[in-house]
Amino acid sequence: MNDPQVVALIYTVEHKNSVSYDDAKPLRNFKTPEFDLTVEDKVARFEFTMFYASVAEARKAIEPFILQWEFEAGIQRGPNSFSLRFKEAEIRDRNPSPPGGGIRRIRPAGLVLSSVSASARLTHVVANYPPPPAGGSVDLDDCIVDKMKTKYEKYRLGRTALPETANFCVTCFMEKYGSLSEAARQCGISKRILNRVSELAAKKGGEDARKAEGFGVEFTRQEKRFLKKAVKEIIIRAAQVAADSSQRHPQITMADLPPL
Repeated sequence: MNDPQVVALIYTVEHKNSVSYDDAKPLRNFKTPEFDLTVEDKVARFEFTMFYASVAEARKAIEPFILQWEFEAGIQRGPNSFSLRFKEAEIRDRNPSPPGGGIRRIRPAGLVLSSVSASARLTHVVANYPPPPAGGSVDLDDCIVDKMKTKYEKYRLGRTALPETANFCVTCFMEKYGSLSEAARQCGISKRILNRVSELAAKKGGEDARKAEGFGVEFTRQEKRFLKKAVKEIIIRAAQVAADSSQRHPQITMADLPPL
């Protein structure tokens, strides 16, 4: 090509066997200053509004967005519930040699597209693709974020209990910020949420309770829903603040969580 321009990058949606996106509604009209995104039939298409001359340059530009999307989906829906794998690029020659140009599709050499095995038991048919990130960025290499994420994934896999997971996340905040008050201030999370998470994790949980006073005292359905959602929001916000503490995010309040 004489003057190549990357028009779009195409990715396939991959996921663990227990999830199905076969009937998920198309995701359309998601726009950023850099690209327009559509997802349909488990294919994500990033159509660029910015100029990129090479596939490598274009992929590097959207990699942080994809990593953030996969991270948030994994926290909200469970580990390996959503990921994107590069499939091909659409490239236009802006100065084609005769007889003309047009769009060319280019795939990486040796690409083998994987498929989801039918051997695993299907447990969840989702109606929608995970919502793309609303903005900002996340730091997945931050040690506190990595610890929280790893602990949460163990919980989702049944290897640790909810009270222990919730307490672990609060403890990580205490270690990093010195107090829950400072964590609440710097991360834009209501202190009432952090206090309530700490209290529930310490005093309830039935057989999974962390302290003797919680043995036999089960969470109510509302408390369990609250605790699960709060842990997810805490981990995502921790990753956002780790990436850039100057980012401005709306404060997470009790109104954003399931009622107790």
